Amino acid sequence: MSFKDIIWCVALLAFSPVCKAQENEENLEEQLLEQLGEELGEEVDISEIMEKLNFMRRNPIDLNRATEAELSALVFLKPDQVTNIIAHRELSGDFLSLLELQAIPGMDLQTIQRLTPFVHIGGKSSLAGVTWKSLKEENEQTIMLRLSRVLQKARGYGITEESRSRYLGDRNSYALRYRWNYQGKIRIGFNAEKDAGEPFFALQQKGGFDFYSAYVEVNGLHSRISKIILGDYILQIGQGLILWNGLNFGKGTLASTVSRQGAGLLAYSSMNENNFQRGIAATVRHRKWTMTPFVAFNRLSGNVTHSDFGKLINTISTSGLHRTPTEQSYRHQIAQFVAGTDISFSYRKLKIGFTSLYTRFDGKVMKGDELRNKFNFEGQDLLQIGFHYKYSYRNLYFFGETAHSLGSGLAMVNGVLGSLHPRLSVFVHQRHFQKDYHSFFAQTLSEAPT
Repeated sequence: MSFKDIIWCVALLAFSPVCKAQENEENLEEQLLEQLGEELGEEVDISEIMEKLNFMRRNPIDLNRATEAELSALVFLKPDQVTNIIAHRELSGDFLSLLELQAIPGMDLQTIQRLTPFVHIGGKSSLAGVTWKSLKEENEQTIMLRLSRVLQKARGYGITEESRSRYLGDRNSYALRYRWNYQGKIRIGFNAEKDAGEPFFALQQKGGFDFYSAYVEVNGLHSRISKIILGDYILQIGQGLILWNGLNFGKGTLASTVSRQGAGLLAYSSMNENNFQRGIAATVRHRKWTMTPFVAFNRLSGNVTHSDFGKLINTISTSGLHRTPTEQSYRHQIAQFVAGTDISFSYRKLKIGFTSLYTRFDGKVMKGDELRNKFNFEGQDLLQIGFHYKYSYRNLYFFGETAHSLGSGLAMVNGVLGSLHPRLSVFVHQRHFQKDYHSFFAQTLSEAPT
């Protein structure tokens, strides 16, 4: 064998494990996306999930600094696995190697293989040492443009009579997504979207797209202020009885979705035009305490009328579509003010929290005269308070939340999840919603949103 042949053999042997590792990671991601797609259904913006997975793979979580919320964002991890990872770190000290994951109770080989691309062992991350030069040279930027068009022409595009309902825009759907990231410490996002049939640089959309969204996220700003977001954000707290924005799993085969694993405060990156907050929020930590205060000023679409008693809100639209004259007249007609906080305390495998949420509209929400609307909310403001908990004991995981909308009803969910085998989990889930319990942002495990 010649020297040249030896070089080629060494190169192939060195390169093949890398190819195999990349192939394994891609296969694991494809399997995960396929399973999540089955759980979420067709209406969920799958690009949001893909973006989060790709970001977390490019910016792995430091296992020695990871919070419960960060690990819970990896939806394939069961609640007890998240708890056991943090408990192992607290009892044994910082991780020295990813191989230690094999010693954690409840961590099977498949889960470790899925987890490995998204985590690493590193040092403490903060804004110390950030300069204008590093921001300019070490940032990561991505941009995505999307154009789609339905080939079959819908009837609404051919109607020209102004007295009839019709589409005011063209058949094209446009979307723009821009991301700027500096080592996961500073993140900036911008979204713009126009649905098919909506005007573009015309009528109420003289600014171009129908929907704009942006945020600035800063992590590690201070030893106690771990995160602050200005712009659009979501909150996922407790079991979702009071406040759960963004991605939501219903009933399915994933044991990790039985118990809501609230990720807390997150930047809003989806193209969906509802169920998010627009304002400012932060996560503050002190020892075993975590507080998440927030305030938001949202604009909603819906049917409103004016009377001698003031502004009346007859319906609130959540479709995000503004194609017809009627839908255009509904656009951004309602102002919504949201403020509140979540305070939680963690001790080993126990976590308890208290949530308060105040919502106010710029008019009175009407429930309608139909029988099906008998127990719907009617009024201008709503105050909610709630208590949530989670506790892990051996292979059992207990969770629950109780919430009350002041002046009306009560709701509660409780459950226990047991891991009998790495491939077998069982759970018992109890839920009780009083007919007059009201919540505008609830998404919990139930037959329909609260």
